[in-house]
Amino acid sequence: MPAAFTLHRPSEADWAAIRDLRLRAVTDTPMAFLETREQVLAIDEAGWRERVHRNQHADATQVIAVADDGRWVGNMVSFISDGPPAYVERREPRGRRANLVGVFVDPEWRGDTGVTDALLEAIASWVTGEKGLGELYLHVSELNDRARRAYLTRGFTATGMVDVVPGDPVDREVEMVASLPLVR
Repeated sequence: MPAAFTLHRPSEADWAAIRDLRLRAVTDTPMAFLETREQVLAIDEAGWRERVHRNQHADATQVIAVADDGRWVGNMVSFISDGPPAYVERREPRGRRANLVGVFVDPEWRGDTGVTDALLEAIASWVTGEKGLGELYLHVSELNDRARRAYLTRGFTATGMVDVVPGDPVDREVEMVASLPLVR
């Protein structure tokens, strides 16, 4: 079993580690992210600093799992939107909601290591405690059975909404939601 880990909220100074973690994520599970490995590699330092900065404003948060050896082994981001997020083509209003994105856990840290649950609990705590919201939404590829199963075991259920993946005529994203606090 892997060593212990801690949770970390990144700053702009962490841009290179964020880039490296994102590169590992899009390489490991390309269907889960709306960008390619080539697009990730094309982003310069200023672009990465902006991404970190974007996740530090009042309506967003990012949490990283860091192994005791210093390796970044997991990531989750949440942001608040008014109705479905901009990457979803349907724009019906539904009020303020919390969205979970950027989810990645290193393959050797998946399963019973506690990383996924710790990251998700930190996000859920932010959503309920700081934002006062009681639900957390996400979108997951219909083709990503592993991730869908992981979300189902953590209390997420399909809303019945399915969205087209931009630029991919085959894949579709299933919207899921969980009531908070999460109960396993």
